[in-house]
Amino acid sequence: MPTLSRKTAPMGIAAGALLLLGACAGTPPPDDAMATAKLAVERAEASEAPQEAPLELQQARDKLNQAEQAIAEEEYEKARRLAQEAAADAGLAEAQAERAVAERNRQQVDSAIDALAPGGSAVTTSAPSNGTPPAATTPAAATPLAPAASGGIQ
Repeated sequence: MPTLSRKTAPMGIAAGALLLLGACAGTPPPDDAMATAKLAVERAEASEAPQEAPLELQQARDKLNQAEQAIAEEEYEKARRLAQEAAADAGLAEAQAERAVAERNRQQVDSAIDALAPGGSAVTTSAPSNGTPPAATTPAAATPLAPAASGGIQ
């Protein structure tokens, strides 16, 4: 086994130090991930997320703040991971807000249909007992169409 001489020992230490410095310098700051995360949080804040998904939105904000702190400490891999998680959390908050708004809109449409239909729902979607798929029927579908008026634009 070779031993280090007095001449080669300092060179080995210097080479090791350069490798360590090179490894640290090899990871650039996650500017792209940070920009994406900031944009995702801003979009979520501009949506219904503050009202409909406040916990998810707060998680996104917290992770974005942690990512900024990791950048200040030059922990770039950690910062990149946190920024990606912040963007995902913000996207989740925005999606949950959109789902809540869509559900409210559906309920309003259902209520409007019920209000317009005499005696209940205007659309029947109950499945027949013979296993065939349900057919949507409306009161207007039971009346035949009137023939087209003659003498119109041809």
